[in-house]
Amino acid sequence: MQRRQFLKKLALSSAAMGLWTSGTPFVFSVKSAHAAQGKVLINIFQRGGCDGLNAVVPFGEDRYYELRPTIAIARPDSGESGAALNLDGFFGLHPSMSGLHSMFQQGQLAIMPATHYPDGSRSHFDSQHFIESGQRVRSNSGWMNRHLATHSHTADVRALSVGSELVHAMRGDISVSTLSNFNSLGFRVDENEEAELLARLSKVYEHPASELANHQLLHSYGQQMLEDVNILKDIGEQPYSVENGANYPNSRFGQELRMLAQIIKSDVGLELANINIGGWDTHSNQGGATGRQASRLQDLSDGLTAFYTDLGARSINVATVVGTEFGRTSQENGSRGTDHGYASNWMVIGGGVSGGIYGQWPGLNEAQLHHGRYLAMATDYRDIYADVLSGFLGNHQIAEVLPSHVHNPIGLF
Repeated sequence: MQRRQFLKKLALSSAAMGLWTSGTPFVFSVKSAHAAQGKVLINIFQRGGCDGLNAVVPFGEDRYYELRPTIAIARPDSGESGAALNLDGFFGLHPSMSGLHSMFQQGQLAIMPATHYPDGSRSHFDSQHFIESGQRVRSNSGWMNRHLATHSHTADVRALSVGSELVHAMRGDISVSTLSNFNSLGFRVDENEEAELLARLSKVYEHPASELANHQLLHSYGQQMLEDVNILKDIGEQPYSVENGANYPNSRFGQELRMLAQIIKSDVGLELANINIGGWDTHSNQGGATGRQASRLQDLSDGLTAFYTDLGARSINVATVVGTEFGRTSQENGSRGTDHGYASNWMVIGGGVSGGIYGQWPGLNEAQLHHGRYLAMATDYRDIYADVLSGFLGNHQIAEVLPSHVHNPIGLF
């Protein structure tokens, strides 16, 4: 391979691998596949604004049915097909979420049905940024990255942003990896050329780095990249059989959860991961017991049920937060959908979670609604994060991770 060909292939391959973030190269930080098992937090972001009122249905309030004549979910005792799955006599889960309903009955699902933040934005971009920042200001860093910076952890690999881009929650001073799938690791060349490319790169990084800071950074990350890609590739190339009869959906979300389960079981010390699941912006034809939102809720529920079934006894050490940037209007619109709103339901799932329904219910009467249209906030999402950080991960530096927020404990752990 000529030098010019080598450089060209290196540039193309590096871009294909997706190993860059915030203007700085990042690596997978895996040195060994024998790190001790520890706590793992999975953050799932429902991008688009999930309609919480049809996900966690307040069937005990008549006003819900007045506001939603065509898309409401029937009461559990209605005798109708597609009725809500009873939780506590007032709330029920959407009928497509039978897996999560079972987890609730087992005490492994906590629900906060009216979660948001004060002075919430109804802009997708702004609200996602504020929530991922952990504060209602423009910030260059996200709450998950600040956790990494303030809480020591000796495991080899700490964090993964699942997908092609680094989510804002993971941005900051600590380098974090992105991973779309195992096939995205490696170099976009044939096997013979890959061996030569790796050999040349290894030789390059054997030499001492220049004293210039950027050269030292590149040298350090370059060495680590070669080690780490090989290790994660090795994990992906190992035969993997799901356990305990788990049945993952054949969707992107389901397969991403399957990949995370495989990584967790490889004991490389994963501590944080983020997964996005989209399709929640249901301005028209949202559907009720069936339809657009129902299919997204089923994917969410079936994926998480399979994930925890697959993990088995490990599920005691794995907690999942499910949240969204805002809820939807309490009243359905003329297109049989819902528009951008305020509070929505958030969930925390796991074998170590104190299951139940948390927070006061604001109510759906006009005087109780935020601006007369939107479900009001009863739980600040930062209290959910703070409960997970302190009660599950053992990080008590809440003021550093969630600036300007005073933690009001919920009792999730």
